[in-house]
Amino acid sequence: MAEHLTHGWEPDTPADDSLVRTFLEGTAARGEYFAALVGGRAARVNGVALADVNSPVWFENTAVLMAPCELLDRDATIATILDFYPRERHIVLFSAFATWDLSDAGFELMGHPPFMVRPAGGGPPPWPTAFEARPVETAEDAATFTRILEDAYPMPGARAAAMAQLSEYDGPMRLYNGYLDGEAVATAGAWVGDGLNDVGWISAMPSTRRKGVGAAITYASTVAEPEMPAVLISSDLGNRVYEALGYLTLFRMTLWHRPPTA
Repeated sequence: MAEHLTHGWEPDTPADDSLVRTFLEGTAARGEYFAALVGGRAARVNGVALADVNSPVWFENTAVLMAPCELLDRDATIATILDFYPRERHIVLFSAFATWDLSDAGFELMGHPPFMVRPAGGGPPPWPTAFEARPVETAEDAATFTRILEDAYPMPGARAAAMAQLSEYDGPMRLYNGYLDGEAVATAGAWVGDGLNDVGWISAMPSTRRKGVGAAITYASTVAEPEMPAVLISSDLGNRVYEALGYLTLFRMTLWHRPPTA
């Protein structure tokens, strides 16, 4: 029998085997966390981590490939995903690797956004005058977060997102509201787990653009746990903002969206 040479994507590989492995494990755990929060469903089968949060926000109903596609069975993995979710559910598939063409399974390619990482340490960006980043600590704060996210990102349905139902504000899911002259104008968050701040949910109202608000609120979530490195999935337009904060682009993700089917 041929010796098995560890490739780092075996199901029992420790989460801290590599930064990318840590990120994928955290993304899967975040989906499971939200599913438990709202009474949804989660499973890990055939190399994919599945979370059905029954959310109107696409990015909360997640399918995460936990290994490169050459190590997975295409037909079994696709069947697992399609069988898990109701037909009326939006699904977003996250992959840190190149994928098969999924268009014949009803998926639409969303794109290949940059995956960026920032080592721990370093100071904040120039802070906008009269700007304050405040952690979400109450249900009222969470309602403000989802309202701004829905309007500023924009992210339709965010007011009904799973994160609106958080009750553990200092747990693994950290959210921040940004205030300019006392008015809530920006959001960001971080999933904190396995030694990594996974940053996202970044938004800023159009009236604040080019004032440094986006960079400031991103920094607040980047240092949710200051001793940990941070990662985020960027857009091509956002790259320069994040590079100025010390983020480096490692590679491009692959994201697919399966819209509800009749």
